[in-house]
Amino acid sequence: MVLRRSIRVTGTGFSPVATMGGRRGFTLIELLVVIAIIAILASLLFPVFIQAREKGRQAICMSNLRQLAMAMMMYNQDNDGGWVPAQSPDNLMRWHGVRDSYDQPFDPKRGPLWSYYGTEALKMCPSFEAEIDSPGQFEQGTGGYGYNAYYVGGSPAGWPAMCIPARESWIQNPAETVLLTDAAFLDCEGRLTEYSYCEAPYYAVWQSLANPSTHFRHHGMANVAFCDGHTRAMPMVTTQSNGWCPMGMTPFTADDYAKARLGFLGQDNTLYDRQ
Repeated sequence: MVLRRSIRVTGTGFSPVATMGGRRGFTLIELLVVIAIIAILASLLFPVFIQAREKGRQAICMSNLRQLAMAMMMYNQDNDGGWVPAQSPDNLMRWHGVRDSYDQPFDPKRGPLWSYYGTEALKMCPSFEAEIDSPGQFEQGTGGYGYNAYYVGGSPAGWPAMCIPARESWIQNPAETVLLTDAAFLDCEGRLTEYSYCEAPYYAVWQSLANPSTHFRHHGMANVAFCDGHTRAMPMVTTQSNGWCPMGMTPFTADDYAKARLGFLGQDNTLYDRQ
C-alpha cells in the first residue's frame, strides 16, 4: 500500500499527514455546509422560477385574449358592425356557447364565435382553475374570460333590451373601451368559478353597485383587451360588494373580493362605457 503525504494546518504550523491513495473524503461538517448552501440558493431562486413560470402563463393568456378580441372584431365586420351578443333573452345563449336548458353547460361549437376561433384551448387561461363542482357554476364554458356585456355585448337597459349589443359606430373611443378581461366569480362557498362577463362598477339602469368579476390573477394584474384589438395588463383600482349573493347565502364583503383578487379597472364606468 502506498502512502502519500499531505499537509495539515496545526496550531503551530504545517505538519504532514499520510492519506491512503492520495484521496481525502468529505467530513460530515463539510457535507452539512454544502447542503446548507444549496438550500439557501434554492430558497433564493425558487420564487424567481415561480415568477418566470407565471410570466409565461400570462403571455399565453394575453395571446388568447388578443385572438378572442380578433374573433369578435371579425364577427363585427361580418355582421354590419354589430358586436357579438353577450347573451340571449331566453338565457340559453352566451357569447361563448349555446345550451338547451338552464342545467346544461354551454356548447361552444354552437356559439356565435366558434367559426372564428374553432378551438376550446383559446378560451383557457393557464393561470385559472375553476371549481368544476361549484354550485355557482352557472356560466361554465368561458374558460376564465369575461365580455363587456353591459356596454358592448349588450346595452345599459332593463331586460330584455339589455341583450341588444352595441354597433361599432356607438363606441366612440374603441382604444379606451374594455372588450374582454380575465374574469371569475365567487360562488356562495367562496370558491372561484367561471363567469361570462367583466362587470363595470356600477349598474346605471338600476342605480346600484355591481359585484366585481375582473380577476387580477397574474401577480396582481389582469389581462385586458380593448375594442380596437390591443391588449395590455392592468392593475386593480378598486373593489366593492353590493351585498348580493346567489342562493340567499351570506354576502361577501369588499375584503373577501380583494382576497380573491376580484375588482375593477377603475372607480367608475369610464373604461367600460361607450363614450
